[in-house]
Amino acid sequence: MVKDLIFCLQEAILHFVFNKSSIHKDVSECYINPPCGCTSPGQNLQCEDCVYLEACLSSFKR
Repeated sequence: MVKDLIFCLQEAILHFVFNKSSIHKDVSECYINPPCGCTSPGQNLQCEDCVYLEACLSSFKR
């Protein structure tokens, strides 16, 4: 159990450190090559279920 907790903490730290550079600076960056396969966000209904777009767009504060 303790080993699992330590492993999870290590993975979280690695994820935070290495993915910090992938934080988007502009809203338009969320629409460039989303991993969910959405070809034209805002026009296809397929894009409505894209978790990546939802997370990326909700990360911006007004």
